[in-house]
Amino acid sequence: MAPGFARSISLPLSPTHKKASYHVRSVSLPCRSHPLISNIEEQIRAVRSWAATADGSLAWIETGLMQIELLHTALEDFLQLSQTQETLQQSALVDLLLDDLLQQIDTYDSFVSTIVDLKQCNSEVQSAVRRQDEVQMVSSLRSQRQVEKEMTRLTSVMKGVSKCRHFALASDAKELEMAGIVMEAISATAFASMALFMGIQALSAKATTALKPSKSLMVHLFAKKRPTEEEINTLERLQEFENCIRNVECCSERVFRGLICIRVSILNITTPSL
Repeated sequence: MAPGFARSISLPLSPTHKKASYHVRSVSLPCRSHPLISNIEEQIRAVRSWAATADGSLAWIETGLMQIELLHTALEDFLQLSQTQETLQQSALVDLLLDDLLQQIDTYDSFVSTIVDLKQCNSEVQSAVRRQDEVQMVSSLRSQRQVEKEMTRLTSVMKGVSKCRHFALASDAKELEMAGIVMEAISATAFASMALFMGIQALSAKATTALKPSKSLMVHLFAKKRPTEEEINTLERLQEFENCIRNVECCSERVFRGLICIRVSILNITTPSL
């Protein structure tokens, strides 16, 4: 960027933010060339880009979790800037930011538990296939479908947080710019989490599609003692999904802890020690 031009943020903003920020895009941020500001802008764009190009693959899911973690690291760094802290200490948006973060923390807490349940269901399905236990198969699949429904509920919860609703409450351009970055990071996390939850739900359904009781494959699976080619392929898909779930469990726990750390950081900024 040429040194003589004022720096402005160019984020993939929600419609609400676009409207609110129309008249303030020329406002320069403090330390306009600060790498921490550039980094968080880049991470917000990366997370939204990932979520918008969903392909439902295992690699896509793992990449998304990594992108969310990178965004949270960038946000933690951004919160250490003195300009950010000065703005948040006087901002009327802080309570709303804390509420949104708390909602995300609660949702990820439930998500981690749901992943554990999904891993258990998948393990039981594999066991039923190997033992050719049709009764256990049907029961395990029913449990897995219930877990998938819970994933749908968590997606709906994140949908509300994904919308940047608070920009109109900013008192001035500086608050809109600095607190706006924090809001965009929180919103981008929710937006990406929606894509993540839906992607895992779709993978879960895909891994067990051939095992639906209405499919003729059920007859093939349990009519012979020797494993069929279809049975072997099904077990391979289930094992691949199990490996994915294990990775998701570890990464989602880190995202959960990252959200807690971000909220604590904001609380520390706005509640000076005595």
